[in-house]
Amino acid sequence: MRSYFNSLLTTLLWIGPVLAVNVWAAVSDRPNVVLIMTDNQGYFELGCKGNPHVKTPSIDAFAQQSVDFCNFHAENFCSPSRAALLTGRQPMRFGVYNTIGGVSLLAAGEVTLADRLKAVGYRTAIFGKWHLGMSYPFHPRYRGFEEVFIHGGGGIGQLEDYLANRHLDAHFEDNGEWVESIGFSTDVLFDRASQFIRSCGDKPFFCYIPTPATHFPVQSEPASLARIKQRGLTQADGSLSLYSMIENIDDNVGRLLSRLDRWNLSDNTLVIFMTDQGVGDRGSPTPVWPGKDRNADLGNASEGKHRVFCMMQKPGLTAAGENYALTCIRDICPTVLDLCGVQIPTDLDGQSLLPLLRGDADWQDERTLVMQCPRNRKRSKWRHASVKRGDWRLVSDGRLYDIAKDSLQQNNVAQQHPEIVAELNTAYEEFWNSLPPEASLLPRNVLGAPEAPHTELCAMDWYKGDAPWAQGKKPLPTINKQGVWAVEVDRAGRYQFSLRSTRKETPLPIEATSAEIEIGEVKEQVAINRQDTVAVLTAELTPGSYDFQTRFQAAGEDSEGWGALFVDVAYLND
Repeated sequence: MRSYFNSLLTTLLWIGPVLAVNVWAAVSDRPNVVLIMTDNQGYFELGCKGNPHVKTPSIDAFAQQSVDFCNFHAENFCSPSRAALLTGRQPMRFGVYNTIGGVSLLAAGEVTLADRLKAVGYRTAIFGKWHLGMSYPFHPRYRGFEEVFIHGGGGIGQLEDYLANRHLDAHFEDNGEWVESIGFSTDVLFDRASQFIRSCGDKPFFCYIPTPATHFPVQSEPASLARIKQRGLTQADGSLSLYSMIENIDDNVGRLLSRLDRWNLSDNTLVIFMTDQGVGDRGSPTPVWPGKDRNADLGNASEGKHRVFCMMQKPGLTAAGENYALTCIRDICPTVLDLCGVQIPTDLDGQSLLPLLRGDADWQDERTLVMQCPRNRKRSKWRHASVKRGDWRLVSDGRLYDIAKDSLQQNNVAQQHPEIVAELNTAYEEFWNSLPPEASLLPRNVLGAPEAPHTELCAMDWYKGDAPWAQGKKPLPTINKQGVWAVEVDRAGRYQFSLRSTRKETPLPIEATSAEIEIGEVKEQVAINRQDTVAVLTAELTPGSYDFQTRFQAAGEDSEGWGALFVDVAYLND
């Protein structure tokens, strides 16, 4: 499968005219990029942001030496924020509306930051959480990353992940094969990232480390937990397991920065440390956003869900200090491209932050940001939306807040400032009207492509029916889930479908007596035994776009059946 991007030339031909750069120029002078992004970590869950309990000395020191963007915002859920990060575009433009349900998949036509950097000679790698699709053409190995070490789904132990996975001694997909690790997930990921960086030699690299911490399940890191308890903290001070995960991240950030120094890479490396979204009502014991005192009615449109920490450092470039310009996660991609000498495409929603990194004054302060993720399979106007300009925040029902005076967003001042409401509402309407027709955005899993004659589908990507995300103690039939994949058959021929209740690496009995597939007008059925762990069917398919559904049934039981949670699809004509 990795032959899809076996050469730089192949990548350039695939991306086509999107990149107007001289990629044959010497690449050794280009800066390296290390992008560390934690998961679901609140703005104030760092020592340097005022948390009285968490100790993060390495990150605190890094913040003091960085441009610390203190008015930085991200989409309010995992998949949309990652899509925005890697494309520089508002994810509603290409149909990333949620974290499951077939609308968390990064559209095949979107070009990622990894694509663009790989095309100019960078080595590229991801270590951690992807959450933008694991089948073809969504998997990171098809999106510009030459080295891939990730878990499945949106969190350790979710449906798409290895069965019964935990942060300690987790299984990861290592360039297509599931392997068992030893140690806590964050340690494992940073060690693998360090190995990758060391292996790059004189070639510039883009090393993306999106940790699964601190996303649930919240699980203790033993060494950090012991240290925290020695300080006398108890559960009354907050979640010690969560604190241990954060302090373990800090340990790893410190080790990685030391390694960059030791390997003489620091001077030519941009390091970004950030998180992907706010945590809303988690209630970290901090001076601001203490959960119970915020305007809970705002929910996912609140400042607490959008505002995140983001720090950037490159010696010789960055003018250290706090920066309060209105910035966002969509700015990361154009900023990195600008720094690395790659032409910034004109269709991005983000802006290069290079002037702010340098301390230049030429920055447009009066920008307007529309932050929205519908958290649904369909988009709807104003659902979980916030329009930001300066200190103003306009949310649904025309509510307006001045966060400079009201950080908890409790005092609606729309009646006092109707002109601001009108301006921001117009900006939102312009954004909404600029979106492509929704029917054109449905992402389809591609079956039988020459680049991926074999692919695995997961029920997390059903676009109709149920939207399962948890593994549960027993996969099926107690769940009785059923749904539909959107697929595109690339080539005519015979296909093999292997239906399972779990990943093939961790087989469990299906507990059914028959299995069926339906793809377009093609239907096939096979009898199986209750203890079988896989049902295999074959079908002749013609190219086209189809709905694809599976069904298990158990004889003698009053049930309409349930769908296979995993389906391996193999093209047999090669």
